[in-house]
Amino acid sequence: MEKLDNKKLLKIISLCILIGVPFIKFFSMNLEMFGVVNNYDYTNPAIILYISVPILLFVYINNLIKTKRKLDIIDYVFFFLVITGIISTVFSIDYKIAIFGKNYRHEGLLSILSYYLLFINWRYHGTKDDIKSFIKFLVIIAVINSIYALFQIYTDFDFILRYSDDKYMAMGLCGNPNFFGSFIVTILSIIVCNFLIDEKVNLKESLIIILLFISLINAQSTGPFITLFITIIFIAIFLHIKKKLNVKKLLILSSILILTYPSVSLINSQLNLKNNEFSVDGITETVESGGNGRLKIWENSLDIVKNNFVNGVGFDNFYLAYPNKLVNASVGIIITNGRFASMPNNYCMLVDNAHNVYLHTLTTTGILGLIPYLLLCLITFIKGLKSNNKLMFLLLSGFVAYSIQAFANISVIQVAPIYYLIIGLMLSIKD
Repeated sequence: MEKLDNKKLLKIISLCILIGVPFIKFFSMNLEMFGVVNNYDYTNPAIILYISVPILLFVYINNLIKTKRKLDIIDYVFFFLVITGIISTVFSIDYKIAIFGKNYRHEGLLSILSYYLLFINWRYHGTKDDIKSFIKFLVIIAVINSIYALFQIYTDFDFILRYSDDKYMAMGLCGNPNFFGSFIVTILSIIVCNFLIDEKVNLKESLIIILLFISLINAQSTGPFITLFITIIFIAIFLHIKKKLNVKKLLILSSILILTYPSVSLINSQLNLKNNEFSVDGITETVESGGNGRLKIWENSLDIVKNNFVNGVGFDNFYLAYPNKLVNASVGIIITNGRFASMPNNYCMLVDNAHNVYLHTLTTTGILGLIPYLLLCLITFIKGLKSNNKLMFLLLSGFVAYSIQAFANISVIQVAPIYYLIIGLMLSIKD
């Protein structure tokens, strides 16, 4: 029997996280839709993350012992992240929630530790072949999500899980249009970068770009949609500086996107689909409110920060500190069996996240937790900018896309591990 070494163990656990967590979430939502269970959250997908923590910790410590390598700045940032996370948990409002996470979110200390251990392990175990394999794997997952999203928008099959009955927002297998948008824009940016570097036009790659862009349009999530174009501008400037930009390919890419958007809008209009998020009125509302009232949420979040500046309120404890109020049924909606339903009277419209990853980190772990997180992002970004490695260019594109959309989105267990995997693989590249 072939020996199971650290590297193979790391690969197995990583694949279990990338596949198992979103699958359990999606499968449970289907069980609720078909009436098998009353609540899809009865099955906690984060259990995979909990189990992975001791295994990933063993891989990390075993690597330190076997290689006898010296600790570097990445190790110290990792230690700082873990220590500040533990401090935040000790002084949290509800320590049980801080450890295991709240219902539906499950981003407690154990889940966050699994993220940290993912990046620190791949930072020392990642290779060129690993990067290629994971990029291909993530693209395949994105394509599967996008094909399912087409069924969500353009079919009437009862067995397809949808975000709403009127089919105007796609969510793929991610359970939410915003999370779907986060995932798609991250992977699409990687593909776009590769498209702009290569000299020849790859038909398969072009079709994948179109498919994923359609998904981004149908997700109707403004943040990821705008992020794509900001990221493309960044990629074009970055590759131009590195003298790797194929200007002809940039024009082709622009043509693909310009032709795809009105085509999808026209088809959706003919099908009477309510795709109005990117209309003039939709964009105006988003700018004025930050998108679904985000400006007000950010304002209230800053009030929480004032009283919990040093160590925060604890992982997933945000909703306990936020001034949630009872609202009338006419104000909003809730999701039941994967579909929209009217709110009952005096139903509490629960805000459990700052809807800005950086602000949320500050509120939950305080300045102690935000500093090492930003330091990790900064080190990764600078390393990406300095590199002349093509694989680094691809990973940097995905990293930048996720980082930008994070300003108006939230971290979830279905998508966040991908971000930390990308960070680990970027830090593993040696120029």
